[in-house]
Amino acid sequence: MHHLLLYSHIKTGAERLISSGSSRSFLRSTYKRNIHASHKTHQAAAGKRNKDLFTPSPFKRSDKINIDDKFTVQRDLREGDNTYGIRRYLLLPRTNDSDDPTQKPTIIASINANKNILFGAQLHAQQSGSDEDYIADYFAACEPLLDIAKEDASINGQQVQALAALNGLCSWVTECLDRDGEGSEVLTSLLHGEQPNTLLDNDKEEQVENRGASGSSNRRARQNVKSQSAKIILNNESDRILMLDAIRAIATGIPRPGHSVVGQGTYRDGAEGWKSLAWEYSNLATVPVDASNAVTGLEEVSLYKSRDGEVAKIEHLASVEAGYLSVAGGAMARMFFV
Repeated sequence: MHHLLLYSHIKTGAERLISSGSSRSFLRSTYKRNIHASHKTHQAAAGKRNKDLFTPSPFKRSDKINIDDKFTVQRDLREGDNTYGIRRYLLLPRTNDSDDPTQKPTIIASINANKNILFGAQLHAQQSGSDEDYIADYFAACEPLLDIAKEDASINGQQVQALAALNGLCSWVTECLDRDGEGSEVLTSLLHGEQPNTLLDNDKEEQVENRGASGSSNRRARQNVKSQSAKIILNNESDRILMLDAIRAIATGIPRPGHSVVGQGTYRDGAEGWKSLAWEYSNLATVPVDASNAVTGLEEVSLYKSRDGEVAKIEHLASVEAGYLSVAGGAMARMFFV
């Protein structure tokens, strides 16, 4: 069982979050030993289950589930009473009957969902302090929330998926380019005109399938998850230069020679290379997470991996929002929970 955010003060969770100058300092201090970001699922999502049958929703009786005496998870439906449509799972401080009902609760963390796909796991506390503190707080708040969201997303018997952000991908590619490809097998091969020594698609699929099967008797865990290798096939030297120029433009935001903008043509010419780089970058996410050396930007991938998620493929231009294009080139990791 998760023992979340235990207090040594009289103030309630909501009062503490609202009155504190930094809600992150609150999360950070309690994380050090009192937030238990366990690799075991929370009891609300850990009942007897058969994933090949329809699973009752943990929200069957109420849209709120109390995790402990301080915190609750609320399901917020966005399409009327459609419990399998667009929705949001919120980690909130528990309130008392005497609390002002007109006051909006302080959201600590959230995860979005649409049907059986989870996305956008986010910590809403103020992001001040070190990266190590942020990573620790992120997992402390989001892991128990993910347990319940994942359970609820499986109610129609479909295998639960996730789309994970790859923040920092552009910076990582730029740094590797500046080091003549060092740190990236894909870039090193492209820069020097060699083929990357990576797994073929069918070999990678077999690894993913076997990894899921060995850890579970779940029939759907043995489902063949199509995956994407980092293998790039180039027909000639001009194709290599074309792809490299496009990759550099996507990573830096600086248009290619002869172009005035980083536009659709650039993303098209660099698509296969960028997806291979995104796949390579996603594999830098480790589990269990060590907050002292975790890659900031890959926390969502690591979060889903901590609950048996596997990166199955890279979605090119999954988001074309300007801010996300500048940090990840629009790429996101599609993951399957096995």
